Amino acid sequence: MEISIVDREKFIDGPARENLIRLVEKILLYLDLSARSELCVSLVSDWDMRALNRQYRQIDTTTDVLCFPQKSEVNPDLLGDIVISYQTAVRHSRRLEITVEEELRLLLVHAVLHLLGFDHKKKKEREIMREKEKEVLNHLADFEFSFLC
Repeated sequence: MEISIVDREKFIDGPARENLIRLVEKILLYLDLSARSELCVSLVSDWDMRALNRQYRQIDTTTDVLCFPQKSEVNPDLLGDIVISYQTAVRHSRRLEITVEEELRLLLVHAVLHLLGFDHKKKKEREIMREKEKEVLNHLADFEFSFLC
């Protein structure tokens, strides 16, 4: 698997970057994706996320995660890009009284499922996606990791 981490703001350090890659690999393996799968995860500031959200969704506010699918017949192993606002993830974790790692784990699972075609716009789709999220998160429950500086 080829998993790239982009973190220009340096929210996480070197060992944390490796832990994040291991987490993403574990998610992809559980979902039975090809060993040739390619994925890029970017950690950005609220400011950068707001700009992306405005540009691609015409919503002028930050959000927690955006997904940009790139899978095609030409390159079926290229899953796409996941962009996470690290600052929003930290705020959400505090509000939910969970660790930042738990929040990022949820955001990554959610985003990968989006890249695979899951959605939550309609009630039935939302139920299916939530069940799949729970399944993957349960599988990851024993995976110990930390990627805070």
